[in-house]
Amino acid sequence: MEKGKLVNLTTKQLQNRKKYASVLLVILVAAVVLDGSALIYNLVIGNGFINALFVPAAACFVVLIPIYIGKKKIEGELKNREGRQDKI
Repeated sequence: MEKGKLVNLTTKQLQNRKKYASVLLVILVAAVVLDGSALIYNLVIGNGFINALFVPAAACFVVLIPIYIGKKKIEGELKNREGRQDKI
């Protein structure tokens, strides 16, 4: 999300987007942990590596990184707005 797009949104909209981004991040991290635990389970029971288990984790990371970056931009914009209101 570009800085110009964030400026046009209200503080309430930014807070909602931050909340949604946080929920998505938690879901994606949980999916990666679940996938990792399935991989470890297969190693422990002796099935060895199953390459198909790496694909969902990689897909989650591909989606997770832009959401995390967008969340950080939203937090920065909210912090800027808070700083501007403190000066008033």
